[in-house]
Amino acid sequence: MKASPSLHSVKFWLLQADHCSQALPTEVLDNILQYLPKSELLLLLQNSRLFHNVAKRVLYHTIDSEELDLVQCITVLLKLDHEPGLQPLVRRLFINWATSPMRSGSQEPIPNSMLTRNVYCLLHRVLTKLNGLMALSIELLPADSLSQTWILDNCTFSLRYFSTSMPCDTRLARYLDTQLSLTDLTLRGLYQQGGNVLPLYHEFVGPDMAENTFKILPTSLPKLSSFRIVHGGPGIISSVVKGRPVKVVSIALYAPTSSQSLEVLSLSAAPIQRLTIMSFDHRAVHNHLLIELARFPHLEALHLVLLASDYTNESLCALGPLLSPFKSLQYFTFMANTNPVAQWHKERAIAKIWHQSCPTLKTIILPSGDVWLAGAPFH
Repeated sequence: MKASPSLHSVKFWLLQADHCSQALPTEVLDNILQYLPKSELLLLLQNSRLFHNVAKRVLYHTIDSEELDLVQCITVLLKLDHEPGLQPLVRRLFINWATSPMRSGSQEPIPNSMLTRNVYCLLHRVLTKLNGLMALSIELLPADSLSQTWILDNCTFSLRYFSTSMPCDTRLARYLDTQLSLTDLTLRGLYQQGGNVLPLYHEFVGPDMAENTFKILPTSLPKLSSFRIVHGGPGIISSVVKGRPVKVVSIALYAPTSSQSLEVLSLSAAPIQRLTIMSFDHRAVHNHLLIELARFPHLEALHLVLLASDYTNESLCALGPLLSPFKSLQYFTFMANTNPVAQWHKERAIAKIWHQSCPTLKTIILPSGDVWLAGAPFH
């Protein structure tokens, strides 16, 4: 893998090139200028006739609200709304108003009163004009996430990547039905019960409204290969995964639907190759979990983060034989509370046992955070 050029070398080349009568091909210029920070691109945009158009294209290719405060973000959206020449340049748009600061250099979060309907109307207008958009992320304040799905109405772009905190409801399902080129989907899945937004760790106590209304058409998302969901049960997971070539999955497990959420992953039209699980289920038992995961024999990477259960070194050693069904597993992460606290020499013994049961393992990460590589500390 080639090393990225230093900022100094990029600036030096630009100073030399600015005096040249001939410019390099556009593709080469794009590749060079992408290493400049936004502040340098702005200076180049304002002070160089030679690089003005290229700098503008690179600057607007990706817009990330986490690099801006709220006022700056709104200013950029207004500029996009009023300048048609800029709209085709935007390929990636990331809006995070859930954690972004209100002012530059401040940790103060955006208050609800700042995000008025006019701001959301502005975002909606801009989205309807970004016909070339390929990646979109929209993370809103929890209260707003439940009421602003309409900002996706009448959008004509064809996404490859989409992430949102909007609720998994009928309106979002109908929007996803229009995205035939989508390959990567993240749903945070906030939902409402009794007028309240339920927190991430809330236990599923039965089919919630989202489970009943979030139904994607069988012909939708034909290219979907990667799916992540933070807060959703088996109904939502099934609706997304069933009959689609999903190979990469990241899910959170909650009581009492953990087993069902894992079971519906088998509905994918392709074998699951990479699986990340974050479990909030206090009933989760490590050996039962691995037994259930044996239905995915083609796994190449498995990452387990078990937040609500404690494990001993002895119980971790006992996991070894349960890894034998995974004939393609190369990367295994197991993070959990251990009692007693994991010690280096004991984790080394655990890693050795696991590798003996699953010889294809190349990398093991255990609760202490140490990385064990095949051929190095295993033996």
